[in-house]
Amino acid sequence: MFGKNKLKKILISSSIALVGLTGVSVADNINVNGTNRDMLVYAPRNIEKNRPLIIQMHGYNQDAAYQKNAAKWEPVADTGRFVVVFPNGQNKAWDTGGDKDLNFIKAIINEMNNKYGIDKKRVYVSGFSMGGMMSYVVANKMSDQIAAIAPVSGGGSPSSAKRAMPIIHTHGTTDDVVNYNNTVNTLKQWVPFNKCSSNSKVTKPYPTSKPGSAASLEVWSGCSDGVEIRLLTIAGKGHWYSMDEAVSVNTSVEIWNFVKQYSLDGPINKSTDTTKTEPPKDTSKTVTPKDTSKTTTPADTGKTVTPKDTSKTVTPADTGKVVAPADTGKAGIATNLRLGVGAAETLFRVYNLAGKRIGFVEIIENDEPSMSKTLRNAGFGKGVYILRSKNRSFMVPVDR
Repeated sequence: MFGKNKLKKILISSSIALVGLTGVSVADNINVNGTNRDMLVYAPRNIEKNRPLIIQMHGYNQDAAYQKNAAKWEPVADTGRFVVVFPNGQNKAWDTGGDKDLNFIKAIINEMNNKYGIDKKRVYVSGFSMGGMMSYVVANKMSDQIAAIAPVSGGGSPSSAKRAMPIIHTHGTTDDVVNYNNTVNTLKQWVPFNKCSSNSKVTKPYPTSKPGSAASLEVWSGCSDGVEIRLLTIAGKGHWYSMDEAVSVNTSVEIWNFVKQYSLDGPINKSTDTTKTEPPKDTSKTVTPKDTSKTTTPADTGKTVTPKDTSKTVTPADTGKVVAPADTGKAGIATNLRLGVGAAETLFRVYNLAGKRIGFVEIIENDEPSMSKTLRNAGFGKGVYILRSKNRSFMVPVDR
């Protein structure tokens, strides 16, 4: 289906030094329908067969190396004994409207099964920002192959998933690129879709062993097939992948502690997999909260957690000049806009970051400044938009 695989394994020269003697990082190339696609792979040394796989996708205008460095999965994978893949999107973006990257993910699963003998019933997909949005696309299009998803700072609504999907969604309240409130409202559409109880439980602070934690956890349970939906909210956090364990949570540890509970056959009996999977200081369990209200925004929003490496962020939308779309609910804006008549490939559907289509626009020049100018001239307000045509998709900021 994917053509003859042409796997080129290149051992990263410093990988052993970076991870000690516990695991190996490799850069792999794989042929998908005639196109060469690449990815970074981390596997614990001498990993057993039938272990899980996590695929984690980077944000828009970022890459696999950036996501690997930001999420620091290596120690978690070493203790949990699973494989992690960081794929590279073409043009540093993901095809959220077509099959190109869905086929890439399918090929990754098959390749990792051929190479490591992974458990294909325990494949989990995660991603940051646009990678988080792609996680929701995968949940809808590949629910028969993905056991759970873990998006971070990127949303998506249910549409065509064939079964209830376990979800842990992590998001900062001051995200100025992908609006927190809009995304949470979209996440809540999965509650009735998964047939969960509408009554959620909130643990604040989370974990309770950290009284000053900026994080809170909202859980919807009672869902079909024994799944759960979790919203991990981090007060004061912007558009970043949180690893601020001292004052909130280690996102990668939280993701693993959730997804490892599920396979395609349903919830996993904990007695069947006794491998220690998290550092000792992160072994606290979610407790029954005293605050049963549905409030998800922590009260201590003034405790802003500023990442030390913000200068390294390469996403144009992270420059601080882009704010959450002010017009995400204004579906009437340019609902049938076309700037002239052109080929179908130049006509793009325009979506807000909550995944709602809000108009159309014709794009002639595909560089970001030109696309941003076209959107601005067409009447789209300040914010970030997703443009999709039949074969391409872009995330474009507009700064009026």
